Amino acid sequence: MDKKRALLLVFEGYCEFEIAPAISMISNRYELFTISNNREAVRSEAGLLTVPTITFSEANVEDYELLIIPGGDMLPIVNDEKYYQWVHDFCGKKRVIAAICSGPYVLARSNLLESIPYTVTLSKEQRKFLGVFKEAYFTYEPIVRSSPYILTAQGHAYVEFAIELNKMINNVSEAAVDFYRGNKNHFME
Repeated sequence: MDKKRALLLVFEGYCEFEIAPAISMISNRYELFTISNNREAVRSEAGLLTVPTITFSEANVEDYELLIIPGGDMLPIVNDEKYYQWVHDFCGKKRVIAAICSGPYVLARSNLLESIPYTVTLSKEQRKFLGVFKEAYFTYEPIVRSSPYILTAQGHAYVEFAIELNKMINNVSEAAVDFYRGNKNHFME
């Protein structure tokens, strides 16, 4: 069986632990590529060195089924319009996009949260300061699935984020849900 293709957006200071369960859960069915503006290595929040496998200019949105946007320090990409145009185009092809913690900022800058519910790990003051979030649609929930294609999550909800993302794209067994929630390892029984 050929694997589908997924993308993980990476940038200097991205938060790797928030997306670790999600990329682990998709690994059996999806080949994961890291994407950025260039192929220069970036350091994650915890210091993990990541070399992007593809750039925005090389990536054809038609070739990928899924985009995961981690949280972290958005300052390195705040003024980089290539990110936002590419993400907007990707969503326009009805591809799944999942953003966690501060990652929904990329969705807001890409004009994808204009009239749908979302969550983000930014205070009301931060959201107002950034000027791209529609406050009327913010909801303080761990995860918000606002369409068949868009999932947003609070940073602390990284396990539920992974589970919900996988429910959007796969059948998820109760054994897998129990394992990732830390409830039980059915393989040990």
